[in-house]
Amino acid sequence: MRSEEASIRHGIQSIRDSLGGGRFLGDTIQCPGLTHGAQEIHRLAGDVFKRLGVFSYKQYMPCLWLVFVGGTGTGKSSLFNALCGKPLSETGVERPKTCGPVAYVHRDCPIEESFPFPSIQTERRSSEDLHSRPAAGSPDHLLILEHDRQDWSHLVVVDTPDLDSVETENREIAEDLYLLSDAVVFLTSQEKYADEVPYQFLQRIIEERKPFFFLLNKAQEQLTVDEVIGALQGQGLSFTKDRVWLIPYAPSHPSRLIPEDSAFRDFVSVLSLALTADGIENLLETQHSSRAEDLRIRVGRLLEILEEESRADEKWLNQLEALYQRTSRDLINEQRERFTVESRVYLQTEIRRLFTKYDVLARPRRFVREVILTPFRFLGFCKERAQDTHENTLLEIRQKIDLAPVQAAIDKFNRSVLEELSPIDEGSPLFRGLRQPGVVLDDKEIKERIWEQQDRLTAWLQETFKKLSQGIPRGKKWGIYSTSVLWGILILSLETAVGGGFSVLDAALDSALAPFVTKGAVELFAYHEIQQTARELAKRYQEGLLSVVRHQRNRYEHCLQALMTPRETLEYIRALDSGIENRKP
Repeated sequence: MRSEEASIRHGIQSIRDSLGGGRFLGDTIQCPGLTHGAQEIHRLAGDVFKRLGVFSYKQYMPCLWLVFVGGTGTGKSSLFNALCGKPLSETGVERPKTCGPVAYVHRDCPIEESFPFPSIQTERRSSEDLHSRPAAGSPDHLLILEHDRQDWSHLVVVDTPDLDSVETENREIAEDLYLLSDAVVFLTSQEKYADEVPYQFLQRIIEERKPFFFLLNKAQEQLTVDEVIGALQGQGLSFTKDRVWLIPYAPSHPSRLIPEDSAFRDFVSVLSLALTADGIENLLETQHSSRAEDLRIRVGRLLEILEEESRADEKWLNQLEALYQRTSRDLINEQRERFTVESRVYLQTEIRRLFTKYDVLARPRRFVREVILTPFRFLGFCKERAQDTHENTLLEIRQKIDLAPVQAAIDKFNRSVLEELSPIDEGSPLFRGLRQPGVVLDDKEIKERIWEQQDRLTAWLQETFKKLSQGIPRGKKWGIYSTSVLWGILILSLETAVGGGFSVLDAALDSALAPFVTKGAVELFAYHEIQQTARELAKRYQEGLLSVVRHQRNRYEHCLQALMTPRETLEYIRALDSGIENRKP
């Protein structure tokens, strides 16, 4: 037996990592709630990984689990004690007497190794330590009472809490331990055998084709097996007489009277023949196949729902992208139709401040500026303004800068998301997620992000000017490739872009540059280079505006992705779906 125990321990150890990984991945199963099956996911996922734990645990467990289940006050513990031949589980008229499960196990059977229910702690003691006082068990604990009976070395006999207990915790423990069962002793009484909860559980036992023994305790003398079967058949349950025993009512000393009852002795005889050490291998194999088939069905259903959710998630993201693209187009089109003087002047002031140190041609600066600005005045982009100090201009413009177009675009985008993409079910995770604080950009965040993008643009323009102006002779006063003309053109390109003049930028540049272009190769090269720079500037400015809308889109995208089942979890479930073996190893 010791070598067999070592083999069991080795087999159980081999499933620790995979089972632990399954539990961890099970915690990551979630969904935004975009499909009708979403409400089923959390319950089904918990059930699948619980059953996976049971399946893995039972693969390497050679002992057969015989589990006593029944309702409150049916005398379950009394019959458990009578079968075991010892007062192991506490009995009495107070309800409930069994506060926690009690297992009667051979000392060499390591049932606590890798026990599949983390919420149930195990404690092993010798049954001889109980002396004259039986154990009531304790909540969340499985009390393992070991023995050295060789005739029962292949059995694990378990007394469970009541199926209809008022304590949810007790009901869940009874349900969990039932999953470990290979055979069941179903206990009821004359006043409870047609009750809803026990009846539903008995129906489940029959549907799962699990071997069971139906004991009706506290039966009156006039009650017959035919009457009991007839009543149960009237509720849709059907089974043969050879699985039903009526145990008479014992008002006192049931521990002495029950073992002497003929019906009980017949039950023990039938059970002993059905669960012999030599015959349990086929029974265990059958139960393993049944668990495998049940697990495959549940895993397949879970995978089906998750993949349906995954497809819905992908569709949602595509719709979000379409809303983003539509909002972006509308924003750019609106910017083309508007010319915000404050924004243009603010940026012009900032750029000029950056480029002042490069202005080596102070004398012709005003003349060059007037020549360049003339075509822009015809286009309506430039207006005369009173001279003001640099500091006052910055302060004034920062106070008046118009953020309304971007704010309006964000507001419109947010409304579209809630109207077109939000689930109808207010209880769905995505419905709540889209409305959480911090998801929608506020006005302060919008302003900060626009200013951040403008700072990046001016920094890029400064670096571009620095590169373009390298090698220009300090004494060169005319021509397109002078520093004064160069920075003037770049500034005007920027204010044209800021003003919404994306579509007329090339024409404006041609008009501004024409007086300075000669036929020299260097001048023509510089002309094309400045054109390219201006186009890049316009592109970057547009990108800066759109980046604010894109950031809002990313927040919504993160809302969904944070609620999706990770890809590695889906892969694990797919592998699980195809890897469940029918036969025990």
